[in-house]
Formats: sequence, C-alpha cells, structure tokens
Amino acid sequence: MIDALLETVGEEGTIVIPTHSKNLAKVDLSEEQAVPNLSWLFKILPYDADETPCTTGLIPESFRKRPSVLRSLHSVLSVAAAGSKAQEIVETGREGSLKAWKRVLQLDGYVLLIGVDLGVCTAMHLAEERVSFPKQIVEKITAPQWFVRKYPADEWEWDFGPYPNFAKMEEPCRKRKIVKTVKVGKTTMKLFRLRELIDLYTEYLLKNPYQFYEG
Repeated sequence: MIDALLETVGEEGTIVIPTHSKNLAKVDLSEEQAVPNLSWLFKILPYDADETPCTTGLIPESFRKRPSVLRSLHSVLSVAAAGSKAQEIVETGREGSLKAWKRVLQLDGYVLLIGVDLGVCTAMHLAEERVSFPKQIVEKITAPQWFVRKYPADEWEWDFGPYPNFAKMEEPCRKRKIVKTVKVGKTTMKLFRLRELIDLYTEYLLKNPYQFYEG
C-alpha cells in the first residue's frame, strides 16, 4: 500500500500520514475531582520521534519506520512525511498535526481515507478557524483557566467536549460530489480535495454548528 501511494504521487509529490503517539498515561479523576465537559486527560510520557509507536494504525506505523520518512517532533500529535515537501511539512508540524494539515491545505493537497470515515479526520478542525461559535458551544469546549494552569499542555493531553462529529459530513460530501470512493478488496477508500472538504464543512458550521456538537 505504501509503495503504491509513493509511486502514485511520484518524486515531486508528498505523502503525509498522522502518527499520533502512544506515549500517554490515562488519568481517571475521582467524582470529587470531576470537571464538567472534560473528555479525556492523559499524562504525556517521554517521546522519541524514531521510537515512539503511533495509535493511528498499521500503515502509519509501518510508514514512520521507513528510512526516508521524517516525523514531526510534537510529543502527541505528530505526522510523518516522505517526498519533496516532507521537510517543510514536518517542521510546520512541530506545533501539532493541525499546523501540518494547514500547510497541506495551502499546498492544495488531498485527503485519502483508508477503511475509515471522516470521524477520524483531524484536518477537519481547520474549518473551526473560520467560524465564530455560539457561546453555548464555546463554553463547553473551552477549558477553565485554572485547569489549564494545573494541567499545562506541554505535560498533559486533554480535551473538552463534546467532540465534533465530523462523520456527519459524509453525506453532504457525496451530495456535493467532492468525494471519490473506490473499493479495494474489502477496504473502502475515499479521496477528498482538502480545500473543497474544509470549504464545505465551514459552510455547514456557519449554518448550524449545533448538529456537530451534540451532547
């Protein structure tokens, strides 16, 4: 699969794959310590770009181990890349995978989903930069300042929910004909032009953001 992807993009192209890290220790808070709308809390353990395994599947794990592949230095949300733009994308990804995906967007790149749906597509968060959310949503997804001070982001991985349900964009993408779907064996593969995907998601967020932030 990896060889086929590299052959498809050629020497001038670039493959970028999420390699979010396994170096996390889950923390379960007691009822007394519970924080409203906290989705998860993990202690970040030491990270090594060459050695730390990823959580995003067999293909990403195999890809990151290749000698020609570069991996970003973000301790949790890293990406791995190979190709002509790999260095600049990985450098941009030092601050997290979303920065890397923003660079892919600027380069007019594509997203290929292999056996998964849009629910796991981190790049979808790019649309959130274009939207002013209603107060009710902002209050739910924003961490209290005391929490940020107690659990600094360079030592802890956390999120406040509800987490957006990106999978709800599958049907709009089909209706707008911005996704190409093929079956390879038992695996469904979906190809999106990232710019078209983010534009469409932004459009839907502006219309009704609540449908993606239920709960």
